[in-house]
Amino acid sequence: MTPSLGKNESARTALLLIAGSILLHVVYAGLLGLSPQEAYYWSWSRRLALSYFDHPPLAAWTIRLFTDLLGTTERTVRLAAALHGALFLTFLYLTGRRLFGARAALLALGFALVAPLTSLGQVIITPDGPLLSGWAAATYFTVRAIDEERGRWLLLAGLAAGWSALGKYTGFLLLPQIFLALLLDARGRRLLATPWPWLGLLVAVVTFSPVLAWNAERRWVSFVFQSEGRAATFAFRPVLVGRFVALQALLVSPLLWLAVMASPFLAARRWREPSWRVAALFSLPLILLMIAVSPFHWVKGNWGAPAYPTALTAFAALALEAWDRAWVRAFTWATGGLAALASVLFHLAPFPSLLPAFTDRLLARDENTAGWRRLAARVEAERRALGGDAVVVGCTYKPAAELQFYLPGRPFTQSSGIFGQNGLEFDEWLDPAALRGRDAILVVDGREADACQARQALCRPLVPLAPERVLRRAATVTTFSLWRCGIPADAAIPPPRWRATPPPR
Repeated sequence: MTPSLGKNESARTALLLIAGSILLHVVYAGLLGLSPQEAYYWSWSRRLALSYFDHPPLAAWTIRLFTDLLGTTERTVRLAAALHGALFLTFLYLTGRRLFGARAALLALGFALVAPLTSLGQVIITPDGPLLSGWAAATYFTVRAIDEERGRWLLLAGLAAGWSALGKYTGFLLLPQIFLALLLDARGRRLLATPWPWLGLLVAVVTFSPVLAWNAERRWVSFVFQSEGRAATFAFRPVLVGRFVALQALLVSPLLWLAVMASPFLAARRWREPSWRVAALFSLPLILLMIAVSPFHWVKGNWGAPAYPTALTAFAALALEAWDRAWVRAFTWATGGLAALASVLFHLAPFPSLLPAFTDRLLARDENTAGWRRLAARVEAERRALGGDAVVVGCTYKPAAELQFYLPGRPFTQSSGIFGQNGLEFDEWLDPAALRGRDAILVVDGREADACQARQALCRPLVPLAPERVLRRAATVTTFSLWRCGIPADAAIPPPRWRATPPPR
């Protein structure tokens, strides 16, 4: 697993590619509005906590770091994505170089830079950012520990695994993979006889301990939500397999997705060779899990992302092994070119004027960054008509978070928890006593029309307002329904049963 050529030149090229890509994406990050998920994680960052209802805290902590230093804008929120993207790309390259050499590492880095999912990951901040940065780092430190047979590197592998899990619970899949990487290598077995792997495990648990402490006070609500809550929606639906394939192929690009799906299986056939074994161990388990789950549950497009670093590296190494064959060179260039084209289209998608008019109908349904500023201006006008202090209730976390970001003064908003529906992390901040006897502006996104169904029972009076329509040129993206709601002084607004402490004021 030792690099064989061009270390210094390769490292300089990799550094320039990573720095250039991050810089371009930082510029791009300020050109479009926040997506609902980003606004939601930003709302977490305003109320720093050890963890949160639906995900661990590292994305929010990183957002808070940059907004405290540089102020709150779309770009500063997304600097968190740039940081995690830079770490991910750096450790992807370093791991690839150590496993298969400098050329394979650069080729794998090139694929990661042009694939839509990992390219946009440098802009859009979600829990997948810290998940991937920690995952790539843990892989690198594990490989280095085995290569050099130095157990101290496993402390950093444990820290990186804990960092990854602080981003998203998927990060804890790293621990059995690290153990197997050690167990299946003679050098790793010698390391297992020392304290270092077990100290590394302790470091991972300590790093993750804020999430454990937060959940211990709340009846382990996050783990219940992510396990029982997901399992409750399992049902055999073969159509989901088609959706899984289509979405993954779209976000990675078709040829590159076929390559990263096949490469771990090809790597596993060469499991006696240490480099190929590592490539398979850190990608194949998650790929198999996604395939197994896909007929029963919607596999989201980002779920497979941790499998892609070593899968991309294996594909690059396989391509270079057979580079003397014309069809391999043609396939590799076609794969990279198609991925780059797809990535350009994804980056242009939020800007209708840069695309042909016929694309509006295709893209309007999935447009999620448009219309929020205009909606916020409309809601603010309605608040002023009521005296300026009306509570803003977004029915689901999406409008609640977007309005909190875009309303003047950024007032704290509420979500559907006041109507007895799951408001996710907004329920942690729900204070029924502060809402009773106040006026509210309710906002329902037409894409989530079943939200806040109990509004007629709670609001006295409930006055419909003119709707707010969002267009993508001539195509309708969505229509927001608005109401004025009087919350009675005796309104029954129960706090969530899982909250252990009073809501923050």
